[in-house]
Amino acid sequence: MTIDAPGPTEAVRSAAPRPAAQAAARPSAREAEPAAGARGWPALVGRAAPVLGWLITLVIAVNLGQGAYGQLTESERSVGMFEAIGYPASAVLLIGVLQAAAVVLYVVPWTAFLGGLLLTAYLGGAVAAHIRLEDSLSHTLMPVLYAVGVWAALFLRSERIRWAVLTGR
Repeated sequence: MTIDAPGPTEAVRSAAPRPAAQAAARPSAREAEPAAGARGWPALVGRAAPVLGWLITLVIAVNLGQGAYGQLTESERSVGMFEAIGYPASAVLLIGVLQAAAVVLYVVPWTAFLGGLLLTAYLGGAVAAHIRLEDSLSHTLMPVLYAVGVWAALFLRSERIRWAVLTGR
């Protein structure tokens, strides 16, 4: 079957040439295609969004993973920070395990939404701790910026989340 063959609902036309007026009124297949620029931007954005989302995910996962590693190894720095906040040294390992689990869940595509929720809860606890210590605004807002980055990365890397946010469904 060729492209010029009539479809099931088209009548078979004679092979006579079309009049000039009729040919001018109906654009050819090449003219009907959108310009390359009009077609290119949405496609470029559609391909670039997940890549940018994964780059942001990588940066966040590495930073939070380093913190979890310090807590899992119960480094002096982590224990000192926890004691300064008012947490006992025995809580360092537990919170490190929870943070590491949340980071792993966030990086795995099938569990990324759950990981994002858990990281948001973890970062909310960090904000509460900074407020309780009356830390500077920059220290208090850093976990908020991480949480925004977590969800921005999920928005960019997941078409389902983009659809849900943009359509409200």
